[in-house]
Amino acid sequence: MNVRVTIEVSTPPTASNLDKLRSAAPELTNNLKSIVVSTDVDSKGFSLTANFTMKTTAQYQVVDRISKEFEFWTFDLEGDREMIISFPTHI
Repeated sequence: MNVRVTIEVSTPPTASNLDKLRSAAPELTNNLKSIVVSTDVDSKGFSLTANFTMKTTAQYQVVDRISKEFEFWTFDLEGDREMIISFPTHI
């Protein structure tokens, strides 16, 4: 299944911030080649996004695990505002 984790922050992301997303995703994915990390900017701030695949399972069974893993790796992001976990049909 496809997973997207977006962390919205108010400060510009650094290379280190993106590395932290890249460190969290391998702990969860079933395919290292599926990991794609990107950034976006809009009027509200900056979004750091990690897309990857996981073994298909009920989403409610993995959302806490995903959240804890990304919180562990990104606990010190500056301007951290919100984490959004979604399961898009296509990445």
